[in-house]
Amino acid sequence: NWKMKEARLVLKDGKAFLKVVFEKPLEKVEPRESVAVDINMNEIVVGKDDTHYVRIPTRLYEVHHWKSLAEVLQMKYPKRWRVNKRILVRIKYFYSKAKRIMEDFARKVGKWVVEVAEDFGANVIKLENLKNLIKHVNKLSSEFRDKLYLMQYRRVQYWIEWQAKKHGLLVVYVNPHYSSVSCPKCGKKMVEVSHRWFKCICGYENDRDVIGIMNLNRRGSLTLSSAPQMRDVDPNR
Repeated sequence: NWKMKEARLVLKDGKAFLKVVFEKPLEKVEPRESVAVDINMNEIVVGKDDTHYVRIPTRLYEVHHWKSLAEVLQMKYPKRWRVNKRILVRIKYFYSKAKRIMEDFARKVGKWVVEVAEDFGANVIKLENLKNLIKHVNKLSSEFRDKLYLMQYRRVQYWIEWQAKKHGLLVVYVNPHYSSVSCPKCGKKMVEVSHRWFKCICGYENDRDVIGIMNLNRRGSLTLSSAPQMRDVDPNR
């Protein structure tokens, strides 16, 4: 039931591209089960609880590698790289490669998250509200801050929501405050006993990502997305 909205012929670098935009009305969906998505630099965890979840490794290492290659050239030729065509082309290639890898990953994650949700019998996906993500960035180390920007959290969420709407799933944004350190069993603050592994005085323990999805999945109501409506995109994305 997709309807064609518009078509545009774009000429770029001597090539012609036909971009066709389709639209589909959102169907009313009754919320059933939900899954939550916890995004970090090493992996994306999708699940319902501490027994039903899937880990998706990120490609941040590759992105950071290609970006670093570009920066090495810029530092090696601090003045020449802006005017030397050969060096400039190489630098642009490295940056472009990093950007393409992250965009490709973000699109694929959107599909994978929807598939996991459907496998778990859920038709609601809960995402973290990232409005306060950038507020304290300046207090972080330069390396951590660099990786944070490279990860493109909002871009990953964009494609998750796009795929969710495409397949008739709902999206709810919830407050992530203390979601990774609060005990999902008793609600008390947990203590990190080893790298990313937390334990509560009640006896419950798990890694912070699984703890995160458990807490996120209990927050918010099973309602329609509170995020702005998505703009039209190419139908083959």
